[in-house]
Amino acid sequence: MALASGTKLGPYEIQSPLGAGGMGEVYRARDTRLDRTVAIKILPTHLSDSSEARSRFEREARAISALNHPNICTLHDVGSQDGASYLVMEYVEGETLQARLQKGLLPLKQALECGIQICDALEKAHRAGIVHRDLKPGNIMLTDSGAKLLDFGLAKPAGVLGAQALSDKADLTPSTPTMNLSKLAAPPAALTQQGTIVGTFQYMAPEVLQGEEASARSDIFSFGCVLYEMIAGRRAFEGKTQLSVMTAILEKDPEPLAALQPASPPALDYAIQTCLEKDPDSRFQTAHDVKLQLAWVAKSEVAKSGAQPVTSAVAKKGSNVLLAATAVLGIAVIALAALLIVSRQPRRVLRTNILPPEGTIFETLYRNGAPSLSPDGTHLAFIAQKDGKNVLWLRALDQLEATRVDDTDDAYFPFWSPDATAIAFFKQGKLWRTDLSGASPTAICDAPEARGGSWGRGDVIVFAPSFGGPIFQVAAAGGAPRPVTGVPVAAAYLSDRWPSFLPDGKHFLYLHSPFGTSGERNEIHLGSLDGTDKLLLRGRFYGAQYAAGRLVAVRDSSLLAWNFDGSSGQLAGDPVRIVDKVASDDITALSVFSLSNQGTLLYQAGTGANGNDRHIWMDATGKALAQLSEPSVYGPTRISPDGSRLALDVIGQSGVSPLWLWDLNGGTRTQISAADKFADAPLWSADGKTIYFDIFGTEVRDELHAVAADGSQPEHTLLKSDRDLMPADVTKDGKWLLYEEALLAPKDVKDSFGIASTLADAKLQAYPLTPEGKAFTILEPVANASNARLEPVTNNWIAYQSNQSGRPQVYLTRFPHPGAKYQISKDGGAQPVWSKDGKTLYYLDSYQKLNAISIDLAGDSIRMGTARTLFPTGIRHSIPTDGYDVTRDGRFLVLESINESTAPVVLVTNWDQELKK
Repeated sequence: MALASGTKLGPYEIQSPLGAGGMGEVYRARDTRLDRTVAIKILPTHLSDSSEARSRFEREARAISALNHPNICTLHDVGSQDGASYLVMEYVEGETLQARLQKGLLPLKQALECGIQICDALEKAHRAGIVHRDLKPGNIMLTDSGAKLLDFGLAKPAGVLGAQALSDKADLTPSTPTMNLSKLAAPPAALTQQGTIVGTFQYMAPEVLQGEEASARSDIFSFGCVLYEMIAGRRAFEGKTQLSVMTAILEKDPEPLAALQPASPPALDYAIQTCLEKDPDSRFQTAHDVKLQLAWVAKSEVAKSGAQPVTSAVAKKGSNVLLAATAVLGIAVIALAALLIVSRQPRRVLRTNILPPEGTIFETLYRNGAPSLSPDGTHLAFIAQKDGKNVLWLRALDQLEATRVDDTDDAYFPFWSPDATAIAFFKQGKLWRTDLSGASPTAICDAPEARGGSWGRGDVIVFAPSFGGPIFQVAAAGGAPRPVTGVPVAAAYLSDRWPSFLPDGKHFLYLHSPFGTSGERNEIHLGSLDGTDKLLLRGRFYGAQYAAGRLVAVRDSSLLAWNFDGSSGQLAGDPVRIVDKVASDDITALSVFSLSNQGTLLYQAGTGANGNDRHIWMDATGKALAQLSEPSVYGPTRISPDGSRLALDVIGQSGVSPLWLWDLNGGTRTQISAADKFADAPLWSADGKTIYFDIFGTEVRDELHAVAADGSQPEHTLLKSDRDLMPADVTKDGKWLLYEEALLAPKDVKDSFGIASTLADAKLQAYPLTPEGKAFTILEPVANASNARLEPVTNNWIAYQSNQSGRPQVYLTRFPHPGAKYQISKDGGAQPVWSKDGKTLYYLDSYQKLNAISIDLAGDSIRMGTARTLFPTGIRHSIPTDGYDVTRDGRFLVLESINESTAPVVLVTNWDQELKK
């Protein structure tokens, strides 16, 4: 039923109907809050019970909300009232292209401008992974400010379309224009039918008609149909029946523009015909490429002259035979010249999106790694996450489906053998290899916290086994690794990482990072298996690879290429920019790109390495309440006892992480530890007057420090050790500081790098904060990063993390004299945190989901409730402690990872051809 004028939908007051279609009704309305005119699209009540209709309506909302572009209709709001869902969009004066074409074809200049704007909008949608699927004149609005792309009701993320294009059972009458429809002429009937095919036949790509997956290239075909109609004044494919239209699209080419509009530029005819190729591989591969072609045509002499296309080819027939003959001869000469030029053109640069397997997302940042192209460019190895678990996948690029590699749970940083018959990767503290014959993975050597590897000729692998120290080499069959770069083996915060072999199998590029994180002092070096080394570049770099005679690296988020002679190690000329905004990671100095030996480039778009975390306030349901911090690289974070301040460490450009205090009320931020030291794991005293923390990387291995929170007393050292230390908690009476001390293996036990091993366990110690106290051991062993937390009311119990069952779990025992140990978590647990009343214990499970369990500590035993999952946190696995905290009123402050890996990965063939322009 139509809505009457004055009807209220939330804050929106209906004014008048604009139009109606099979999927809804559109009204002009007033936003009473902002006093502006909007357009409201209603999903009627009779369609609300249809899952297909609701799905399409919701899909339109998601698609538009993901896009922000001047040539795409803006979505202001969504809502539901009395069983009817609605979308609130911008109201724009204008008319649809369909209505405009009923008055006659567009002038050439206007048609080119409109085409460029539509391409710009499509490029934005495609880069966001959205395919429109119903591009036609009725879904393009002409306004004073330019063309607007409308109606994303059929849009879907690329890669999930497939055969569904032939089975969606939505009402497929023409999509309803969303703006000012009362001014528009009624659109002619389109050849669509409910329950048969999604879209409008006259503008549908051949592969979609045949039931194949719709893609960005399908939209390009539809755009070619629209552009043809603007220039020619008639549809590219016509027929009296659905079958005849389908046959024309599948088997026939539209009549050349030269026959209908002899004054149209030949280059424009070529552009349209390329859009309308039957084979998707023969079309333009991106809307960006089409836009560039149209922009070139617009700058040509024909476009500059402002000449209007003739209104009818017949009207000019016979008016000037000599002129017509000359024009035909000229066109023939141009066509011949174009044919000769095309025959000499270099290989075409093609771009396409690679999507993760269904139900997964790419895991590329931090300790996961870029998807890795095989040397011959035919296969892709990558890490994808499903249900919180990272697994290695393999895909042949001539196939649509990827295959999960068995026994690769928790794998990261994959790389290929030179002959592409095996893949190496890291997991569980070791370097592994798996042959593609189907054999189970085998361990090669230790790699506690790896930072990349490369497999060269002669079955030699170079790899960075840890976040600090040199690059090592090892035989791919296994053996004892030995260092091949100059950083000391035991260096904790000098790092050589991301090695990449040159074709000779002897030299390799690598990144030298003085502080293990990105900064102005990162260096790209040319190393060698014989130990020789050469500095090539210094600056804000993220990895480097060699291909096609060039050194390719990311600097300040841009992918750049230098001419490079690998034999002499000489760079020549200025760098050439290949791609802007490549995803990078400040924590590991990792950039997400890969090159093959056959001219193939793969990369993931991102905003650059400007931070990977942010602090989010959440309620107990996981609803985000507010964002507290801007994106940056943060460490452990603790809320003060009175809830007014935060103590945390922030990793700066130099890689150092000093300690900061943030006032949550006044907003001031004060640095309270030395600017040139690494501070970690801040801990508040019960009265909020003192902060304890860890300092590392000094002349001794670790120190425990204390500083007055108000700055009244200087920072001072409590304890020094040659072992790893970490503060855990402070008793409420202020007498004892609980801290962890790493357990070392016996001196005669060394790892495969010749270093005395630091085991994965620690002991929990008590340090006296008063003169009469004496240090003692509380628990041994606990996990290294045990997150030991005292029950806050009585301090009679302590929750902690241990690996005694073979995996991290949360336990509870008495304090200060432990007795029986109660296991709290069942399927993995970490980072226990108490509610302020001591009645609930929170912890993270193995998928980084926040769990809660009620605990009654009355008497000598405990009574536990049933653990319940609250919400997924998005906390990086690399933050082993204080990734979240809870306030007295039950709000959670979560250090959320900003994961850009939902963006598609872009595959570019013949990328080096663009460097020759």
